[in-house]
This record gives sequence, structure tokens and C-alpha cells, in this order.
Amino acid sequence: MTRRARLPRRQSSGWLVILVLLLVVTAVAGVPYFVAGEDARRPESQPFLVRLELPAGTSLGSLQEARVLEVIDGDTIDAMVDGRRVRIRYFGVDTPERGNRCYREALDRNQTLIGRQVLLLTDARQEDRFGRSLHYIFLPDGVSVDATLVAEGFGLAWREDGRYRDEIVSLEEQAKSEDRGCLWK
Repeated sequence: MTRRARLPRRQSSGWLVILVLLLVVTAVAGVPYFVAGEDARRPESQPFLVRLELPAGTSLGSLQEARVLEVIDGDTIDAMVDGRRVRIRYFGVDTPERGNRCYREALDRNQTLIGRQVLLLTDARQEDRFGRSLHYIFLPDGVSVDATLVAEGFGLAWREDGRYRDEIVSLEEQAKSEDRGCLWK
């Protein structure tokens, strides 16, 4: 027969008390995150919807319609355009990439803004260097998704070119000075 070593009763109950306390503290600390989900980790943001003036002779009704299939990230969607699936990169905004600070917030805000239908406005460049179709994105009520993401502090203005470049750069500077969104807090 082999004898098992037994810890004195007092030592084992001490470890049990420590374990129970650790579990209680962990549970209490996690309650806000459990109740609010991932939103508990994200800063509050105030909507700042932006409507940009369309080019002369253009109306919302004359813009190309697209049915949103999937939101890829903060500035890219897949949509059905003229019966084809097209990857569309927003012309006027550059949001953080996966793994960077504010990526998740920009993606979430884009998903919140985008409905099933969007309106597309082209500009001088039709594609980006990755072959994605480039468009300014408008909602059916006239809200510019590109400008709104920048104005709310979820993306940077595209500075190289574009008909709305100066307006969107100005929105970025305003968002930065007012500490809006996750990029500027």
C-alpha cells in the first residue's frame, strides 16, 4: 500500500478561499462587458451626418444604384452593380486597416451607416491600385458616407485627389480639433 501525502486541512482551505476570491473579482469586473457586449469597450460617438453638394446637373436620382452585399471594412463594401458583384472602395476616406487602432470602430460605424442600397458617384479615377472600383458613397437620403466617417473621426480624408477633397479635409480638421471619434480621442 502506498500512502498519499495529505495537506493539512488549513492549507488547502486557504487556497480555496484565494481561488473563490479570484473568481468573484473576475466575475464582478466582467459584468459591465457582459451586459453591454463589445460596446462597453468603445467610446461614445455622436452622429455627425454630412450631406455634400452634388455636381451641377446631378441629382440623387441620377446616381448609380448599388445593392450592398457585404461590408468589408471601414471604407470598402461588396455590392451588386448592374447585375455584377463589385468590390467598392470609398473615394474620399481612408479608415484604419485590420490590426490598427480604431479599425473595429470604423467597421462598426460603416455597418451602421450603410443600409441595403447606396448611391455611387464616380470621379476622375475609376479604380484604385488594387483594382477596386472607386466611388463616393451616398445614402438614399443624401448623406455622404465618406464625409460622415471623416467628420465623426473614424477615418482620414483622402488628400491626393477628388472633387470633395478640400471639403473632406476640412471635416477631418474639425473632427480633430473637437476630439471626435476614436482617431482623435
